[in-house]
Amino acid sequence: MTTFRTPGHWLTWLIAALVTSLVGITIGIANGTAAFAADNVSGVTFAGSTLVGKAPASWTVGFTTSNGNGALAAGGTITAKFDSAFTVTGGLSVALSSAFGGCSATTASGSSSGAVTIVLAGAPCGLAKSTSATLTIAGIINPTPGPYANTTFSVATSSDAPAISPSAGVTIVASTATKLAFTQQPVGASPGIAFTTQPKVTVQDAFGNTVTTDSSVVTLSITSGTPSTGGPGVFTCGTPTRSAGVTTFSGCQISTSGIAYKLHAVDGTLAAADSAAFDVTGLASELVYVQGPSSVAAGAAISPAITVQLQDSIGNAVATSGVSVTLAVSAGVIDGGASATTDGAGRATFSSVVINTAAVGLTMTASASGLTAAPASAAFNVTVAVSNGAALTDTVNDGSGSGVKTVSYYYCAGYIGSCTSANWTPIGSSITAAGNYPVTWSGQPTTNGAYRLVVVGTDNVNNISQASASIPVTVTN
Repeated sequence: MTTFRTPGHWLTWLIAALVTSLVGITIGIANGTAAFAADNVSGVTFAGSTLVGKAPASWTVGFTTSNGNGALAAGGTITAKFDSAFTVTGGLSVALSSAFGGCSATTASGSSSGAVTIVLAGAPCGLAKSTSATLTIAGIINPTPGPYANTTFSVATSSDAPAISPSAGVTIVASTATKLAFTQQPVGASPGIAFTTQPKVTVQDAFGNTVTTDSSVVTLSITSGTPSTGGPGVFTCGTPTRSAGVTTFSGCQISTSGIAYKLHAVDGTLAAADSAAFDVTGLASELVYVQGPSSVAAGAAISPAITVQLQDSIGNAVATSGVSVTLAVSAGVIDGGASATTDGAGRATFSSVVINTAAVGLTMTASASGLTAAPASAAFNVTVAVSNGAALTDTVNDGSGSGVKTVSYYYCAGYIGSCTSANWTPIGSSITAAGNYPVTWSGQPTTNGAYRLVVVGTDNVNNISQASASIPVTVTN
């Protein structure tokens, strides 16, 4: 008790009595402004019309709003956030419960992060404070099966903050098993040798989800293919393993080589499945021509391009890249483009093969280290192309030291057969060494085709030199 003295009387203030009158009241005074918790929604729930993976679903979102700023009215927004694995895009539709009064949802926009923002509109429109409400969002695609944590879902409104998550997450599941699918294709098949990559077959529902609870038996067989020889061959596999809806095969092989084989998987009443097509090929052992050499003018590139294919011992193409292949000609040399390496299909392409020396009846072989060379190609010719008015030249030496006096030119028809002085046709002669005894072929045959060109020299004492080796030419008028 505190006593105050004033002139003429004593004034007593009974502070204890004042305190007694405030019994049950606690006054807390902090340094600065009093703190208040932010308003936020509560009682958040997320429930899907279906929880099947990859299936379209309508999701109903429930919440109670605090609306610290009053009723949530037209122009206000509600943002429902889904786990980012859900497919939330444009084209969604939203239905509001009766708690929203006369509101309508004018916009339902999605984003790659899984958020859906809804804008309220309409008059009258309002969601009163502390009101429980629901809204249904249609058109969302569920993710693959699995658990999705509650913290990856939330609701927030433009009148409430922060966003609040539901008390529980959701689990997306697979539906009933309906079909089989090859989820690992057979690869690397050689006759009588296990595939380098063995097939896997998975039990799935209608949406392609793995049905992990299925433990039925999957069997494989050959459904199609073109064997190289005989029948389709024998298909065998080791004992498969089954786990969580996936059957993994081991030791699968086909005894006979061939192309476009497919495996067929069955399991009771489930829809069967076929593998992708694959070839059964052996190791490369030989070379064959796909496109052999064609006749060509000397100095020009052979066209179409020569191509050589790797094959196994029974004639299947072998797709091995990087093998070096070399061409050789039966007489003379190849002056350019004689080497190439195989591509991913096991094929070597020679696009610039050039032979500068004219010859007829040539053949060509292709070889690679460790492989059987390709058989000799069909015969082809390398000729000199001669057109009307062409200048012919030749350098001669009779070998006697008496000097060359004149050079004469002749032709005879055809690349092969007799070409002697008896059937030579003179073209002309040259008595000057300027330009190596030139003469213009103005009297060439009128018929296009194959001929031989012969050059004969005479020395200063009228000895006739040996006729030159006849040169095959192709005449074009």
